[in-house]
Amino acid sequence: MASEALNKPRSRKWLLIPIVFLVILIIPAVMVYQRTRDIDDWTRDWVIRSLAQHFNSRVELGSIHVTAFPEMSATGENLVVYYQNRTDVPPLIRIQQFTFHLGFMGILRVPRHIRGVHLDNMVITIPPRGQKPANPVPPHPETGKKNKPLPQIVVDEIVCDETTLLILPKQEGKKPLDFDIHDLLLKSVGANKPFSFHGNLRNAKPVGEIKTRGDFGPWQVDDPGSTPVDGTYTFTDAKLDPFPGIAGTLSSTGKYSGVLGSLEVQGETDTPGFSLDPVGRPVPLHTEFYATVDGTNGDTYLHPVRATLIHSVIIASGSVVRVPEKDGHLILLDAAAPKARLEDLLQLSTKSTKPMMSGLVNLKTKIALPPGKVKVLDKLTLDGEFTVTDARFASSDVRDKLASFSRHAQGQPDNPDAGSAISDLRGKFRLKNGIITFQNLTFSVPGAEIRLDGTYTVRGEELDFNGELRMEAKLSQLVSGKKSFFLKAIDPFFSKHGAGTFLPISISGTRDSPTLEFSIFRKKVRKTFGDDKNDAPKVDKAADKGKEPKKN
Repeated sequence: MASEALNKPRSRKWLLIPIVFLVILIIPAVMVYQRTRDIDDWTRDWVIRSLAQHFNSRVELGSIHVTAFPEMSATGENLVVYYQNRTDVPPLIRIQQFTFHLGFMGILRVPRHIRGVHLDNMVITIPPRGQKPANPVPPHPETGKKNKPLPQIVVDEIVCDETTLLILPKQEGKKPLDFDIHDLLLKSVGANKPFSFHGNLRNAKPVGEIKTRGDFGPWQVDDPGSTPVDGTYTFTDAKLDPFPGIAGTLSSTGKYSGVLGSLEVQGETDTPGFSLDPVGRPVPLHTEFYATVDGTNGDTYLHPVRATLIHSVIIASGSVVRVPEKDGHLILLDAAAPKARLEDLLQLSTKSTKPMMSGLVNLKTKIALPPGKVKVLDKLTLDGEFTVTDARFASSDVRDKLASFSRHAQGQPDNPDAGSAISDLRGKFRLKNGIITFQNLTFSVPGAEIRLDGTYTVRGEELDFNGELRMEAKLSQLVSGKKSFFLKAIDPFFSKHGAGTFLPISISGTRDSPTLEFSIFRKKVRKTFGDDKNDAPKVDKAADKGKEPKKN
């Protein structure tokens, strides 16, 4: 009996142990249950107040739901942040859905640290810089509360599946600058500090992927367009086919810095098979550029671009400006090629595997390329001047005939040591609608000079020039023997304007087979270059009868 009495209190003590553990578990559970009864409303209020405090504007939130176990997380939909309570511009931020994780202690206190946030379908609209707020929206009741400021929050990582960045232009009627961003990742995001990012952009034209990474911020609440940003980019496998009249695959790398509204960009591009369709052959094109990009409208100012076409360097500066009504860009450039190779430029404008001429080019031109769905050659305008020195024709037949012409022009037709096939070209030109119009075009060899005005059709390679031929030798000196004696009597008729022989001429035919034509006492004399069957000038007597002379 005594032993039973002693065991009863001890048994009761053992019964108290599970009861204590049960109480320990029930009390937090009850607290959590009581807390989660209105946790959705509490979290909704906290999200709205935090964003309203950070952006100093009205915030709207469609719905939010909190899950307490196994850890504290929240999912919200239709989040809208206005820009300074304005209704005259789209909201600053729209997010279709978001999810964030607070951890277990987020149930008991306002969080200062969030491990991760996931955003779906976010649209950020940056208003024009420098505009004052207009038509403010009354603050939301939650954002209008004069509560104690909330602690600053740091987010370790924000993942954005699909993001659209719109930068509104200053000028009304222009389309906003549109960036389609996917796989965007933000790191260590907090107020009043920059954060790192990396992501991919889909470039619409030319089609390709841009990979970029860098630093963004701190966010400028009063003027989002002045928020600092800097980073690097890689643009690969961009097909130029969408641009009518050009072809090739472009790749580019570079870096940028500045603010959202104005970026300084420095980089380079490579297009191994660049060509002008349908007139040119594929050639390698490399560019190095430094530019200022107006983030409000996408206008780009180049200062300068250094382009290397095969081995020739071209320096250009100017602008690429959007034309809203044409849904494209107007390109205006000043270009110069001080020591370009003529054979490099000719490969871009002809399909021939061997350029007709080589030499050094000094070129200056203004370039205008308006928007429009036509081939580049049909809308490109060039207006400039050039000189070609130490020119050499690729065809041995043309070189021989040119040397023979030079000997005659010097009055030494029988001297094999006289004459030269080296020629100089210079003149002014204007390209428009695929036709080059030349003014004061000068072509010279030792002993002779040809001055022309006329046109060259790029696609058909057709020549149509008129001008004058000046030679040092008199007409009688162009030949030898008896012909020279009889021609002396008429030398005075052709010795004009300080030249030994002065003749009006015309050049027609094609680039590969040009025909030189001049008149002597109503007799048409023609010389076709590039044709082995026509070694000597031919006189067409049909001109005496008023008939159209036959072409050789």
